[in-house]
Amino acid sequence: MYSNKKWTLILFFLASFFVTIKLAAQDAKDTISDNVKVKGKYSFVVYAGGGLFQYMSSVGSSGTGINTSIVRLHPTGTFRVMWFPDHRLRVGIETGYNDFYSYKLKSGNTTGKVLLTGIPLLVVWSMAITKRINVYAGIGSYLLTTHLNYNGKVESKTSGLGLNGSVNYVQPISSKFGISAELKWTEVTQTRDYGLSAQLMLAWKFLEW
Repeated sequence: MYSNKKWTLILFFLASFFVTIKLAAQDAKDTISDNVKVKGKYSFVVYAGGGLFQYMSSVGSSGTGINTSIVRLHPTGTFRVMWFPDHRLRVGIETGYNDFYSYKLKSGNTTGKVLLTGIPLLVVWSMAITKRINVYAGIGSYLLTTHLNYNGKVESKTSGLGLNGSVNYVQPISSKFGISAELKWTEVTQTRDYGLSAQLMLAWKFLEW
């Protein structure tokens, strides 16, 4: 008898718990930063902005006449489109522009400059940790270009596999717009070029159904 009552109470509390969770999810507001979406709601959100990138790898530059004073701090930009389903896991694509490093060349009275830039094309996954904090992980390829300006301009292009990982904080300013502060790790694994960036981006929920 006692056992039957015990299991009845357990089932009652479990049922009440799941009903409460369901009602809370249905009552949750659907804003650009919510990690709990109203069931059946889907949207696309675009992030666009930029900041500064700190190159953290070593630059292999053997040869004479190279100025070893390497500039490691350069601007960077990100453009990302994410699909928001009615759960926490999201997926999207990301591109942008990144200056990795630059240094000067000098031979006699002739000077020049070398600059390495990259354009990513990544598939990105995201998950909400709290209502306004999200983590991202991306994998894909980077189009790398070495710009040489020394007795003329020469460009050398290559591509390599790469990845990134980031965390951002989104401050909503309306139901469709928000400001995102993001810290991102970028790495081109094949060429061992990597670094850390801090960016400020505008988030825009441009489509919802």
